[in-house]
Amino acid sequence: MNEIALVTGGSSGIGLAIAREFVRRGHGVLVVAERGVDEAVRQLRKNTDVPVLGLQTDLAVPAGVEETAARARRLGIRTFVLNAGVGVHGPFAHSPLRDELRLVDLNVRSVVHLAHLVVPGLVAGGDGRLLVTSSIAAAMPAPLFGTYGASKAFLRSFAWSLRHELAGTGVTVTTVLPAATRTPFFRAAEMQRTHIGRAPKSRPAMVARRAVDALHDGRAEVAPGVQARAMVAIARVLPQSVRTAFHGWFYAPGTPPPAADASRTDTSVVRLGADDVSLDARPRRRRRPPCEP
Repeated sequence: MNEIALVTGGSSGIGLAIAREFVRRGHGVLVVAERGVDEAVRQLRKNTDVPVLGLQTDLAVPAGVEETAARARRLGIRTFVLNAGVGVHGPFAHSPLRDELRLVDLNVRSVVHLAHLVVPGLVAGGDGRLLVTSSIAAAMPAPLFGTYGASKAFLRSFAWSLRHELAGTGVTVTTVLPAATRTPFFRAAEMQRTHIGRAPKSRPAMVARRAVDALHDGRAEVAPGVQARAMVAIARVLPQSVRTAFHGWFYAPGTPPPAADASRTDTSVVRLGADDVSLDARPRRRRRPPCEP
C-alpha cells in the first residue's frame, strides 16, 4: 500500500491543495476535516489509483483529535500535515467569545494534542514528518485579526521548538508561512476594498508545491511566494510598534464595494485557504480607505 499522509483541514483551500499535491506525487492521503470530506475525496480520487481516504470529525474537541490519532495509528501514518484552523476577523471587543475560544481550541490546542499523540510513535520508529501551517500573520501583531495572528505565532514557535527537540531522531518538523491566497474569502467577506483584499494573492497549488518540497527536504521553514518572503523580511527590520501599525493597515476595513449593503448585521462564515473565518459584519459607516502608515 502506498504511504499515506494525513492532512487536517484537507477538504478545502490550502489543505486541499496540499492533499492534491501529495496525490500528484503518487502519495496516498487521509483527509481530515469537519465538513466537505466526501466531496474532497471524490475530487482527489479522479485519475489516480493511490489510496485517498476521508475522516469527518471536529478537531476543535478532544474526541475528534483522539479519533484522528487512532485512525492514523491503524493506517501506520508517518507524515502529518497539521493545517486545520479558523480565524475571527473584526474588533476583539465585539467578537463572540465562543468564536475566539473555538479558534484557540482548533488552531492551538488541537495541534498540541495531536502532535503529542503521534510524535512518540514517530520517534520510536526513527522516522516521520510533520508540516505545520502557520501564516505570515505570525510574523507581526495583527489588529482586527489578533487571535488568529497570535495562534499562528504560537504554531510557528511551537514547530521550531519541536524541531529542535527532535533533532537526530529521524523526525522532522517543517513550518509553512503562506501569504494571502486566492480563495473566495475576500469576496464573500466584502473585503475587496481592504488593503489585504486588494493585495496580490498566492495560488494554492504553488503554496502546496513549495510546502511539500520543503517537507520532503526536511527544511525548517518555507514562506512560499514573493509576498510571503517580503512580509517576513519586513518583520525582521521594523520595530514592534511599526510592525503592528503596518500589519493592522492590511486588515482595516476600507470603503465597501458599491453593491454592498451597509445595513447588513449578520455574521458571515467563509473559507480562507484551509480555514473557516468568522467575520464581524456589524454596520459600518462608509469611509475612505485608511492611509498607509
